Amino acid sequence: MGELDRHAGVPIVVRQLTQVAFLVRLVALVLAMVANLGRSMAPDDLLGYLVIGATSFVGLMNTRWLETVRRHPMIALVDALLVASAVAFDGVDSPLLLAALTTALLIGLWVDPRAGVIVVLPLVLLYLLGASQHPIEVSQIFILVVVLPFVFVTLWLLGATVSRAVHREARAQLVVRDAVATAAASEERSRVARELHDSLAKTLQGITLSAVALPHLLERDGQGAAQVAEQLRDMGSTAVAQVRGLMNDLRTPATTASLHESLEQLAASWTASTGRVVDLDLAPVGTRNEAVKYELLTVAGECLDNIARHAGPCRTTMSLSAEGEELVLEVCDDGKGADPDRVSAAARAGHHGLAGLHERMARIGGRATWHSAPGAGTRVAFRVHREGLVER
Repeated sequence: MGELDRHAGVPIVVRQLTQVAFLVRLVALVLAMVANLGRSMAPDDLLGYLVIGATSFVGLMNTRWLETVRRHPMIALVDALLVASAVAFDGVDSPLLLAALTTALLIGLWVDPRAGVIVVLPLVLLYLLGASQHPIEVSQIFILVVVLPFVFVTLWLLGATVSRAVHREARAQLVVRDAVATAAASEERSRVARELHDSLAKTLQGITLSAVALPHLLERDGQGAAQVAEQLRDMGSTAVAQVRGLMNDLRTPATTASLHESLEQLAASWTASTGRVVDLDLAPVGTRNEAVKYELLTVAGECLDNIARHAGPCRTTMSLSAEGEELVLEVCDDGKGADPDRVSAAARAGHHGLAGLHERMARIGGRATWHSAPGAGTRVAFRVHREGLVER
């Protein structure tokens, strides 16, 4: 309901109600002019009709200018006085009464409630003054003097309530988006920390140990020292590649493609960097929730990285499907596999790869399942509601 209109910069509900109100004003104005055909009209009354028609047409075609009214409520006061004066001229049985009523709604939508009181009060008073200038049947007094002023106030309050509600929701959506972005950034920092711990830290530790041993080997075993020097070179190259990989991950911008297109791009990038092929079975299903999309892409990438590191030569498959309102992503390989007990022991020792997958899915209300056995490959499946965290 509070979604922002990209063209007008206002909540869509407010924009639509505003356009309906201005349309009603235009229709009421046309009907009043038809009713006044053949009747003499003072120049100032004619000018008022023209101004009301012009403002109604502009408001119907483009609500952006009403931001000026929000900042300067006196503009709304002048408009309300013109409409009320036209009603006073025509009488309360004129179609222009509809224009006055919708003006009260517009005041509620676009004018701050405190300033709205100052604008609505003259509108109602001028309406009552106009009603008193024309003969009123006894049976109509209650409706014209009590009910219709109450309708004016009710429409103003309705507009103010709707405006406040949709703007609050729009602000809440922005807060949620900021929270999602902050959480995603925090998760990304955690992922980088895990990568540093599980890969780069080990490589650097190996370089340190080899460097410590190298001086002693130079004194005792020249050939062994040469081998260690080659290992240092290889480990240094590995460390550089790992750092570059992390930097590329951090620099990669968020994709605007759909989920299945993003997974295709991810698989193509993995193939280009590893020389391995991924068999894809991706249904054209997706999500409007950016957090869900982000996490599914991230866990898919981590699964492919794990395959490249640990699975050995194997066939790799990735599938995406929908089961009801749930998205199902699976990444499988028929490689070396892993012993679940050893994986659990590694997690207790501080290797958080598998735990990280569960944490990412839990953050969006999803779940991950992992199945593997030595020589039987690995299958990882992720399930999440397409809208993320929802009450079910």
